[in-house]
Amino acid sequence: MTDRFAQTLGGAAGLTYVVLLMAGDGLSGPTSQLAFALEVLAFTSFLFFLGSLWGVMRRAEGGAGSLSATAFGAGVMAITIKLASAAPVLAARANAGDLDPRLTAVLQDINNASFALTFFPLAAMLAAFALVAIRSAALPGWLGWAAAALSVAFVVGGLAGSDDLASDWAGLPMLIFTPWIIATSVVLIRRARTATTVATLTAGPR
Repeated sequence: MTDRFAQTLGGAAGLTYVVLLMAGDGLSGPTSQLAFALEVLAFTSFLFFLGSLWGVMRRAEGGAGSLSATAFGAGVMAITIKLASAAPVLAARANAGDLDPRLTAVLQDINNASFALTFFPLAAMLAAFALVAIRSAALPGWLGWAAAALSVAFVVGGLAGSDDLASDWAGLPMLIFTPWIIATSVVLIRRARTATTVATLTAGPR
């Protein structure tokens, strides 16, 4: 697998993550099981996006690549927390007729709290990306500054969500995160195509 193909795959995976997550959020009621499946597939796609992002950041950063490793690790941590938080909810659904309603509410609160906790590793991921993108010409500076602002928003939203699980506005950073994922995915795909074109022109006619 070439780096260009892997980069294109990662960009496509980022777009797939957004589509699947939005589709899962739009489903409810009797289709909740389908919604859960779509969200799991979305998080799986996000892992491919993270791998591609890590590769691009590592080449842009050079040296030991500590910031790119931080971004990758933080992204994986966020996905791990979110997937693990689904286990109590699934257990509550499987035993819906046997559990005390108060216990069911607590299990749901665990899921809500985990959602807020994912904001902190996502903030670290975006901060690491911002540092690399702003300092290197290999990545768009505007995307780095957007990541920096979004990183701060995630910290504020995480603190607000951890303090008040019912807070409506605490999840706003996630709404802004979606356009950032789309923009970054498009950048990854375009960079891969540009690299392919340059390589073809450099090779010349055969």
